[in-house]
Amino acid sequence: MIQTFNRLFVDHPREVKESYLHHMAASSRFGLRLLKLAGCAFLHALVPGVHKATVSKAVCCMAEEMDGRAREAQECRMRNAGVWDPGL
Repeated sequence: MIQTFNRLFVDHPREVKESYLHHMAASSRFGLRLLKLAGCAFLHALVPGVHKATVSKAVCCMAEEMDGRAREAQECRMRNAGVWDPGL
């Protein structure tokens, strides 16, 4: 039971060096940005002259942010497993 709880609520935030609440806030910000971008995309579908590059530019920026967070989490997992060599 505790292992399941840790897997669901503790392990991943710890991997990205955040508390549960900090991780929830960061994830919520991404989610809210995506909701806003979904609205822009639908508006662009109706009126092609608006938000011509808004969504694509924002998604590219968000992908870079997420990639950095993912790399940090991977490095944390590797350090915890004892296979991290910063010289590589």
